[in-house]
Amino acid sequence: MGNDSRIKLQINLFGGLSITYEGKDVSIGKNKTSKYIQLLEIVWLNGAEGISRDKLINTLYDREEQSNINNSFNNLIYQMHKQLQKSGLPEAEYIVCKNGSFYTDENVEIVSDAVSFIENVKAARETKNQDKEILHYKNAFDLYKSELLPELSTQEWVIIKSVQLQKMYAECVISLGTYYENRKDYDSMYKIYKKASELYPDDEWQIGMINSLIGVDNYKEAYRVYNETVRYYTDELGITPSNDLIECYDKMSRQITNMPNKILQIRDDIIERRESLDRDDTGAYDCSYPSFIDAYHILSRNMERSGQSVYMMLLTIVDYEGKKIANQNKLDSKNKLLQEAISITLRQGDTYCKYSSSQFLLLLVGTSKESCKTVYRRILNKYKMIAGPRAEIDYSVVSLADLPAKAPENKHDNAG
Repeated sequence: MGNDSRIKLQINLFGGLSITYEGKDVSIGKNKTSKYIQLLEIVWLNGAEGISRDKLINTLYDREEQSNINNSFNNLIYQMHKQLQKSGLPEAEYIVCKNGSFYTDENVEIVSDAVSFIENVKAARETKNQDKEILHYKNAFDLYKSELLPELSTQEWVIIKSVQLQKMYAECVISLGTYYENRKDYDSMYKIYKKASELYPDDEWQIGMINSLIGVDNYKEAYRVYNETVRYYTDELGITPSNDLIECYDKMSRQITNMPNKILQIRDDIIERRESLDRDDTGAYDCSYPSFIDAYHILSRNMERSGQSVYMMLLTIVDYEGKKIANQNKLDSKNKLLQEAISITLRQGDTYCKYSSSQFLLLLVGTSKESCKTVYRRILNKYKMIAGPRAEIDYSVVSLADLPAKAPENKHDNAG
């Protein structure tokens, strides 16, 4: 069979398996998790390198299934050919075994998004020409639209391959983001990091978005992305923002200091941002953790001049026996109820933030240590009213006046 008569298949593996032949979608079985489909996908993913028969068998079968492995594997090959015939595809072997390894049939041309992605990343690594390197990384970046084969996300071989491809994708993002930043092409930089953060919101690609917005002096949008990201980390993931994200905030603050904005414009931005919180101004101020740090520093500096005392309180959700709650769904539910109790109980001059999925930090202005105990009891009573009589919280409190100016060396106080 000559090159012109080869069967050409477009195989997409990112976001789920799809097969296209002569512009039409082809189905090779209703169940996309079937072993014979996995067999094809593994061979296709290995491209021209192929995969040994032993490795292929070990990938497809658990050890418990390997008692009569040769018969099972031969039956799988037969089943695969039968399903391919049923699909209406032209007659061909599709995969062949040569010298103990499996390859795509030479009479079949496979164009695969995942294989092209891998080839482009490898080509980018090997070239010494920066223009070609960026072109290859951009091609790879555009091909990676979603996770590899989400319908098989629990299969070990897919997990291993997905991790490998995700690392390669991160390589593309960093290379392209850095390239555009160095060229001050902030629009292209923003698009790269925005797509990456939509795919992997837990990987802090939002920092690249924020830096690109700072690059075009769009601080209003930069703050919006920053606040949205911080909320996501604290509310959804139950973790505190990283140092990199907090440094991003500091960078924004420093840059804004040098901007000749008019006072009325600044005032309007502040009012708009305050309104966007959509909260009752009579209650305590609910802020992000980095904003809490800023409030802490401002209040601690003003204590001497104002003569007001300021206490910091840590509230920790526990079960009725005083132990940590392991069930994340239960913890998330109690977290929201405790936040409601804090919001209702605290005064307008107080500030609080979510520190982790089980903890809140409070800044209490113009109070005493004894009064802090009263505040804790009031919050606890309100929490029990909302969450039930078995709801419990632990608390610890410290005066800002008693805190040292610098953190002790070689000591880290992790709030438990």
